Amino acid sequence: MFKKVIIRVTLIFGMLLGSAVPTLAADTVDATAGLAVDAQSGQILFDQNSKQVLPIGSMTKLLTVYLTLSAIKQGKISWDTQVPVSALAYKLTQNKELTNVPLTENSKYSVRDLYDASLIQSANSAAMMLGDAFAGSQTAAVEQMRVQLQKWGITDAHIVNLSGLNNSYLDGEVYPGSSTTDENKMSAQDMAIVAQHLLKDFPEVLNTTKNASMEFASGTSSATTLKTWNYMLAGQAAADSNLPVDGLKTGTTDLAGACFAGTVKKNGRRIITVVMHANQNDTNANARFIETAKIMNSVYDTQSYQTLAKGTAPNKQDRLTVKFGTQLQVPVGLAQTIGFWLPKNQTNTQITYNKSAKTPLTAPITVGQTVGTAQIKTPVTLNYLPGQTPQATKITTQKAVAKLTGFSLFKAQVADFF
Repeated sequence: MFKKVIIRVTLIFGMLLGSAVPTLAADTVDATAGLAVDAQSGQILFDQNSKQVLPIGSMTKLLTVYLTLSAIKQGKISWDTQVPVSALAYKLTQNKELTNVPLTENSKYSVRDLYDASLIQSANSAAMMLGDAFAGSQTAAVEQMRVQLQKWGITDAHIVNLSGLNNSYLDGEVYPGSSTTDENKMSAQDMAIVAQHLLKDFPEVLNTTKNASMEFASGTSSATTLKTWNYMLAGQAAADSNLPVDGLKTGTTDLAGACFAGTVKKNGRRIITVVMHANQNDTNANARFIETAKIMNSVYDTQSYQTLAKGTAPNKQDRLTVKFGTQLQVPVGLAQTIGFWLPKNQTNTQITYNKSAKTPLTAPITVGQTVGTAQIKTPVTLNYLPGQTPQATKITTQKAVAKLTGFSLFKAQVADFF
């Protein structure tokens, strides 16, 4: 008869050292909220007040850009689609308090130019026009934004426009039901999820966000050079030689303060950071970037990404018993490579996993046959963005085992009966 057994398996890389909780060199940042996550897995690497819903300013444009890229991918619009300048978009370009690009009244601009202007120069009118392009109107675009957030499991966001501006700038043309002083709001975790989906689904966005400048509407009366607000890019005022930052988006309003959703790839792993309302922005224009660098450097300096390779199984406990087979045992291991960040002060770390499998197995057995699951155990608690906690990893056979035949099979069946 089959019986289910739980085999405790230990992978030992040395003695358990250090604290029981991952820590960063900087325990806090001088901002209302801060967050760092692994861009692929969603593992949280730094967390300060990341669940509080706060104004986000122009970080909104990451969602606007996501929906634009989705519409292009679906063939609803193209990079060359010409978008007319609405009366409100033109009026906003005349407001020197706001970031924008020069637009000519009653003209049209390509989706490509509007996309570049939204990401690099944070042009508010450009972002609004992208909404008109992929949704047909500002109201319909906001509806799409809200639906998309719901699909990602974000239920606490408050979205009322495409640009991130306070509604007071929109000359009364606001989303139905929103007030004239309303503003977009999300938590730092929400913003990280938006950035994560953007980078996973459209990694080409980095080809734009990594640029400190780019030409807009070349050959037209609106031709100008876009200038980035991301001062962490190479050659900019807040660049850090240890951090090859290549995105993503700043955000600033009176309510939001100075915000920044950033990303950097170093040592083979990309992380996403979010800083909301940097406290020293009134006296230091680079405050949001100083706090971002503090988080990024702390993650890479104090934590490292460790993996258990596909097929990994500990010595002496990497096999399961087989009946009616030409071999009495079959080697088993992890079905896929798994990885996670752990504190560097625990470089000699003990990592275990519980292996659940039905034993003995019955021949014939093929390579890669699922025979159980492995629940990874680490010496520290790992936290993830909502809905992204890893599932149990499968255990699979690493070799094939043929079934006995003839008299040999008969003998084995008799022995198993008794």
